[in-house]
This record gives sequence, structure tokens and C-alpha cells, in this order.
Amino acid sequence: MRRGLSLLAALALMMTACAAAGEEILTVDPEDVIHEISPTLYGLFFEDINHGADGGLYAELLRNRSFEYEQLMNPARHQHMTGWIFDALSGGSGKSEIRTEDSLHPNNPTYVRLYAGAGYTFQNLGYGQSDFQGGIPLTAGETYELCLWTRAPEAGPAPRMTAQLTTRSGALLSDEAEITAGGEWAKQTAVMTAEKYAEDACLTFRVAEDCTVDIDMASLMPTDRIGADWPGGGLRRDLVEALAELKPRFLRFPGGCVTEGSWTWDNLYRWKDTIGPVEERKENWNTWGYMQSYGIGFYEYFRLCEEIGALPLPVVGSGVLCQAREPAEPPMNDEELERWTQDILDLLEFALGTPETPWGAKRAEMGHPEPFDLRFLAIGNENWANIYFDRYEKIRNRVKEVRPEITCIVANGPVAEGSLYYSGRSAILSRFPEDVADEHYYMESGWFLKNTHRYDLYPRETKIFLGEYAAHEPAAGGRRPNNLYSALCEAAYLTGIERNSDLIVMSCYAPLLARMGQDQWTPDLIWFDGRRVVRTPNYYIQKMFSSSLGDKLIRSVMTDDRGETVKDEGAGLYHTASVTDDGTVYVKLVNVSGKEKKINIRVSGREAESGTKGTLLMLAGERLAVNSADKERITPVGTEIVFTGGNAKVTLPGYSAAVVTLP
Repeated sequence: MRRGLSLLAALALMMTACAAAGEEILTVDPEDVIHEISPTLYGLFFEDINHGADGGLYAELLRNRSFEYEQLMNPARHQHMTGWIFDALSGGSGKSEIRTEDSLHPNNPTYVRLYAGAGYTFQNLGYGQSDFQGGIPLTAGETYELCLWTRAPEAGPAPRMTAQLTTRSGALLSDEAEITAGGEWAKQTAVMTAEKYAEDACLTFRVAEDCTVDIDMASLMPTDRIGADWPGGGLRRDLVEALAELKPRFLRFPGGCVTEGSWTWDNLYRWKDTIGPVEERKENWNTWGYMQSYGIGFYEYFRLCEEIGALPLPVVGSGVLCQAREPAEPPMNDEELERWTQDILDLLEFALGTPETPWGAKRAEMGHPEPFDLRFLAIGNENWANIYFDRYEKIRNRVKEVRPEITCIVANGPVAEGSLYYSGRSAILSRFPEDVADEHYYMESGWFLKNTHRYDLYPRETKIFLGEYAAHEPAAGGRRPNNLYSALCEAAYLTGIERNSDLIVMSCYAPLLARMGQDQWTPDLIWFDGRRVVRTPNYYIQKMFSSSLGDKLIRSVMTDDRGETVKDEGAGLYHTASVTDDGTVYVKLVNVSGKEKKINIRVSGREAESGTKGTLLMLAGERLAVNSADKERITPVGTEIVFTGGNAKVTLPGYSAAVVTLP
């Protein structure tokens, strides 16, 4: 039975007679359902920014493994040697040169030819390296899989080399692998065992005798990784586990700006370049200033979704280059857009087609005969104006003709307010009311507190996807920090998102990952280096909210000891409540003030219950505290609480967030 707000407020008022002075009363009614909560409310957004893929989630430990590294707007031949040192240690003489003739594959045209004497050495330094040390982390006793493509271009004895993990100066850190090159391109593989712990290893090759040899596609991956049998090679286990802990309902990929092309159409993210055998994938310059190996391609993204229990949400370009970057080339014309649209339709077939279809067969060939669970497609990222909406409409209509069940997502620019936002919203409401509007905004922390009611009065017909957001604190040391206060401001805002989860169907923080020392954007949800993963306070807020999401939003009213409604903006106290279909009640509380708050939670309809045990999960600490690789100062702490007569008392420290669970 649905009860009115006046009845619930009256009940709360009557109960204040026994309330302690200074105590707030939160009255929750599991029977007073306001609306169903979107089952896809909390998810993840992945983009290869801050070396989130290459050097991060991708298990590859070598940088520029195939010598394709080349800047988009200022290419230079020497860039192909990025990450490598030739003539690395004292030994035999020799020289190296970049070549493209008769390459391993047209999509992977660059390789190195060595003219080397016995004892000549060369190294790949990995990520996080310097001129004086490598960046490959090793764990004693762990095994690492080596792969290298070689060819002997000249007649004569087969060139022989050894490979070993060493320090930059050549001190041995693993056993040795032998490599012999034949007359045609061939893959050489070996497994090496680390004999010592190291943070600064290199992969060192040594030529055994005078020879000429071609090398390409060197790879080193830990044996213990996720997806070792995937064509791309696999993902870093600890980062995948950190993503899975967030219990995401969806994963938006492969990025935002990365998908569109930065300045020219040569830079457009083309999904077909990212599938098939890894040595045949066409690498691409990244918007954020480094090369994308595409070792994590569309197939791997779909498999990652399955691994972490998330629905896939791919983003494709809209026929417009990134509008925020003043592109050097015009949008696609009708003929170009038609070809691009067909690529998108082929993507749908790759994901959903049977193995009897051309692209479904390609998916099956890669190891997944069954279709992927694709339900959503985002067309464009942070775009605006008719130059975008006209192209979106053409692509969207073709998608709907072929796959009417697909939910299309339309971009509404990169801002939260102002004429650009409202003109975009007006266009979407009038032209695409059945689609989902994708909103992105990065605002100062205080903005999130002031706008927790942003969506309360929005029309409910056109749904919204909060596709990118984060609270930005003032920069310190060149970096916007992931401190507790920013996380609490996001938590307060999420109570408003959850309260409006009939309108907001999806939301995700951005960016997701950042490699320490190689970041281009801050703040970020998860920080990492070669072996450590840092979960920020913002991460724990996301985890707390996602892990305690009911099926229905229920009425909750906060009153003070005088029976007056507590307004969150004044008290710095925010809340929301939901219930699952099996009757579990979740109450979320956020205290962004510096003052302790005592709250009596009263669950209507459960007054007769006595001694019922629930849980309290609390995140609290100093306002500006951050987590680091050396110390996690802010982590959730769980305790047991007892509901007596439907009541439980909770004390919220200043600057805290809590989730109360009543089975």
C-alpha cells in the first residue's frame, strides 16, 4: 500500500517526542514505493587516457613492442625507437635501422633490421622507465611469456639470440630464452621465470653471432593474467579485479575523445582495426599523446564486460571529428557517412550476428561463437549543434532499421549548463525523445552539493545517461586531488541521482584509470603503477553506492528533534533509501559538514521486530585526506548494528558517508 508523504511526516513528528536533543530522525517506509530504480544505474567508463590501457589494463609489459610509435601531427623517424635502447650494453658492434619493406603485415608495417656482431645487445625498458633504469616489475618465482617475430633476410646460418630479464646495466634477473630466426617471418615464444624481485627490469636481447636479422612484435606478459587465450593477449589481473569489485552494471568503451579522432580522419578510432590476430591490428595515435597498440580491442572489451558482469556500451564516432579540438578536416559528407554507417552496422553484426554471418563468423573465429549481450550504442561523444545532430540522425535511423531493439545514446555536449547545454537538450527532446541523452560535466566540488536536486523537475520522457562526471578540487602540485571531500560531494550528488533513477538510467565516473607518473588528466578513480593499485576515496564511494542498490526507491524523511524537516543544503546531510524485491532495505547517508551527526533510523512497518541485525558500512576521515600507494588512509569500515523495534541509532562523524543495510 502506498502511503502519502503527509502521513509519513506525521508519523515522524509523533516519534520525536522520545528523540534525544540534537538527534535527527530518518523515517523510512519500505512500503511507500516512489518508483523503480534503473537496474543499470551504476557502471564504468573506460578510456585509454593516463595509460589506462597500454601500460595499464593491458597485460603487455613492453612499450612500443612493434616499432609503430609515431606522433600524429609531428611524425619523426626516430620516434619508432621509443622504449628501446640499441647497443644497450658493452659488447659486439652493430647498427639498427627502421624498415617498412616486406613487413610482417600491412597494418603493422614498421620493423627493425639489425646488422649485428656477436655480443650486440638491445633492450626494451617497459613503462615507467628512464634512460638509467627499466620499468618492468618482476616477482621472484613468477613466470613471464615472451613472444618475438623474427626473420633472417639473408642466406646463411640462422641468426641466434638470447633473451633475458635484466637490470638496465645487465645484471641477470631471470633464466635465459634462446631465439633462432628462420628465412620467413615466424613467431618465437618462450617462458622465463623471474629469479629476483625487481621494479626496474628490462628485457634484454643479446646476439649470439654475427648476423643480419629482422625483429618485430616483441611481447612480454605475466602468465597470471585474465584472458591469456584472447587474441589480444590478456589483461592485468589486479586491475580487472578492482573493476569487478565495483559491481558495474555496464562498461562504456573504448573512450570519449579517443573514439572521435582528434584533428584528422586518419586518427579516427576504427573498430575493425582492433580485432583479429594482434600482429595484424593497426595501431593508432592516441588523443592523449601516445600510441594505442589496440591489444585491447573491441573483442577484448566485450570479453571484459563478461568477466566483470557488465553490459557492453560501445561508443562510435558520429561523422564529426572532436569538436573540442578545432579539427583540421571537415565532417564526413554523405558518401563518407554511408561507408562509416556500414562499419557501425558491421559492428552490430560482429556483436550479435550468428556464426553464419560474415562478422559473426569473425567473432566466432576469435573464440566466442555465442553473441554478446549488446543492448546499447552511443553515437558520438560530447558533440553539439546540427552539424552533429543531423549526422547522428542518419546513423541512428539505420541502426534502428537493422536492430530496433538497440537503445541509441545521443550526446549533449561537454557542459552542465549554459546555452550550449540547453540548446542541445532542446534539440534532443524535439528530435530524439525516445533515445537516451548523454550528459558530461566536470565541476568544482561545491557545484555538486548545490545541484543535488538538479533532475527533480526534469520531464521524464527522455531518459538521461550521466556518461562522465567528477568533482574537481583545486589543483595541488599540478594535480587535482582525489580527496575525501570530493568523494563526499559526489556521494551527495549520487543521492540525487538515485532519487531520480527513473530518469537517470546510467551514470559513470570519469576517468577510470591513471598510471602514476604518466597521467594527462586528474582526478581519476583508480591509480596504479607497475604492481600496485590505489583505490581512491571516490572509488570507495562508487563501490558503496553500487553494491547497495535496491530495486525500488522508497520514501524517506529526515526531521530534527523539533519535528521539522531537515534540508540537506543547510545541514550538509544527504540521504536516500531503497528496497530490494526480497525486502532488504538500504539507507545511504552522507555528511559533508565537519560536525558529527546523530541519526535515529526508523523503518516503518518493522516496529514489532526486535534485535534484528543489520550492517553499517562507514567511510570517514580528514576532509582533504587522500589515498596513496604507500598508505590508504580512507577505506570503508563495516560494523554490525541492531534494529530494536524498527529503530537503529547511527553516529556519522564529520566528513563521512555510510550505508545501512537491514535484511
